[in-house]
Amino acid sequence: MGITRHKIADALAARTRRAQLVAAASTRYERSPAPGTRGGADEALDRVLVTRKLERLPPAQRRVVGLAFYGDLTQTQIADRTGLPLGTVKSRIRRALRSLRRPMEPDSGTTRAR
Repeated sequence: MGITRHKIADALAARTRRAQLVAAASTRYERSPAPGTRGGADEALDRVLVTRKLERLPPAQRRVVGLAFYGDLTQTQIADRTGLPLGTVKSRIRRALRSLRRPMEPDSGTTRAR
């Protein structure tokens, strides 16, 4: 009964997160940025930097992070889907997040468009 209860709670939490993201996205694009907040160009730049950092992750870490954030799966669900031990999934996600948390710095080897 406990397993069923947790599965239901996980499903409801995922559904709630999706609904909140949809609501936040729709309100974000319906209104212009408030004075003193970051504009669309800064957000676009942040997306590019995060995408670059994601691309630099090792493939194993990139896969579990993608399943967790884009697939909206729990770590247990990722372990079931990939056949990896749960501890391995947790450590890969932790290492990836630690790497992504480092300050966002532009690549030193890239050139900027003029």
